[in-house]
Amino acid sequence: MTLAVQEEAGTGIARSGGVDAAALLTAYVCLLWFIPSPMVVSALGSAGSPATLFGIGIFLYWAWHTVRRSERSDGRSHPVRAAMLGLVVAMLVVYAHAMAGPLPGDEISTADSGLLRLLSLAGVVLLACDGISGYDRLVVVLRRLAFAAGLVALLGLAQYVTGELFVDRIRIPGLTAGTEGWTLGTRSGRIRPSGTSMSPIEYGVVLGMTLPLVTVCASVQSRYRWLFRAMLVAMIASIFFSMSRSAYLCALAGMIVLAMSWDLRRRLRALAFLSVVSAVMYVMVPGLLGSIQGLFSNAGEDPSIASRTGSYDIAGAFISSSPWVGKGFGTFLPKYWILDNAYLGMTIESGLLGLLALLTLIVAGLVSARGARGVLQAEQDAGRAAGHDAGREEHVQYTQAVLASVAAGACGLAFFDAFAFPQTAGCFFLFIGIAGAMRRLTRASAAVPSSGRG
Repeated sequence: MTLAVQEEAGTGIARSGGVDAAALLTAYVCLLWFIPSPMVVSALGSAGSPATLFGIGIFLYWAWHTVRRSERSDGRSHPVRAAMLGLVVAMLVVYAHAMAGPLPGDEISTADSGLLRLLSLAGVVLLACDGISGYDRLVVVLRRLAFAAGLVALLGLAQYVTGELFVDRIRIPGLTAGTEGWTLGTRSGRIRPSGTSMSPIEYGVVLGMTLPLVTVCASVQSRYRWLFRAMLVAMIASIFFSMSRSAYLCALAGMIVLAMSWDLRRRLRALAFLSVVSAVMYVMVPGLLGSIQGLFSNAGEDPSIASRTGSYDIAGAFISSSPWVGKGFGTFLPKYWILDNAYLGMTIESGLLGLLALLTLIVAGLVSARGARGVLQAEQDAGRAAGHDAGREEHVQYTQAVLASVAAGACGLAFFDAFAFPQTAGCFFLFIGIAGAMRRLTRASAAVPSSGRG
C-alpha cells in the first residue's frame, strides 16, 4: 500500500497502486450495513462487531500514516479533525477517572468496550476527513453509502411483506449467530422491519439519516438514477413501517435541512412525490397512517414516553455525583435505566466535559459542510455569471445532503441511545468525517489560482 500526500488537498491519502481511503471506507460501510449488528465476536462483547474492529484498524492506519508523514502541514485549520481528537482526549480523561475509582466488574468491561468503540469511530472520522483525495472519490463514497442503505431498505420491505427476518439465517465463522430469540418486532399489531439493525428504532433512524443522501442520488444525472429512485421509494416505505417516532423526527429534520437549499418548484415536486407515496401507503396498507398518527396524538399515554420523561430525576442523581467527567463512558447499563437520549447518557457517562466535546464535534461537522457548500455555490454562481459552468451542481447538492444527514443524526441522538447501536453511531460519525473532507477539499480548490485549474 503506497501513500502520497496531495498538497492541494492538504493531508489527503491518495491511491498510488494501492488501496485508497475511499476503498477502506467502502469496506467499512459494507461491514456496517451488510453484517447484522447482533453478530459479533462473542469474546469481545459490544466491541466485537466486524465494523468496530475494522474501524480500530482504520484508526491505527491513520495514526501510522500521520506519524510517518514527512510533508509539512498545509497550515489550514481542520475543525472536524481537531474536534474528533478533542473528543478522544476527553474520553481518555473520563476513562482514567473511571478506572481510578471503584467500579463494578460488569462496568469495567463495558468501559473498556466503550473506549474501543470510540477509537473505531475516531478512525472513521479521521480517515474520511484527512484521507479522501478528491471530490470525485468523495462522491464515490457517498454513492456507495446510499446504495448500501437502499439495499437494506429493500430488505426491510421484504421483511414486512413476508414476516421473515432472513438475516437470522446468516452464519459467519467466528461470529455469534445473533441475539437469543431474534425475531421481528411488532407495534399496534404491525410488523416492524429491522433490516440488519439491532432494532426497528435503529433501523428507522439510520434510514432517516441517509434519506437526504439517497434523495440527492435519485435526483442528480447518472446512469443509476433509476435504481436510486426505486431505493428511495423503498426507503420511505421502510421508514413508515418502522413505526418509530425517532425515525420520523430524524427523517423530517434531515429533509427540512435538505429542502432549505431548494427552490420553490423543487419543494413542491418533493411534496407532491411524498403525497403520492403516502396515498399509495394509505390504500395498500389500511390503518398504517392512523397508527402513525396515534404514536404522536397518544404520546402522553405511551409507556416509552413516560420512561423518557421519568429518567430526568434518575439522570440528575447520577450527574450530580460526578458532573465534570461522569462515571465512565459506556458504564450506564440498562440495569439502572434506559434513557433513550444519547446526550443525557453522554452527560451521565462522561460529564460536561464529554458532552461539550461531542457537541463541538457535531457543530464542527455542520459548520464544515455548510462552509463547503458556500464555497461550491459561490464557484457555481461565478461560473454562470461568466457564461460557463465553473463547478458541478451535483457537488453542491451532495454537500447539502451531508449537512442534512449530520443534522438528522444530531436530532436522532436526542431520541434514543445511539451510542449503544453500532450502525447509528458508525453512520453518523462517517457523515461527520465526510463533512470534514468536504471542507478540506473545497478550501484547497479555492486556494488554487484559477489559471491553474485548467
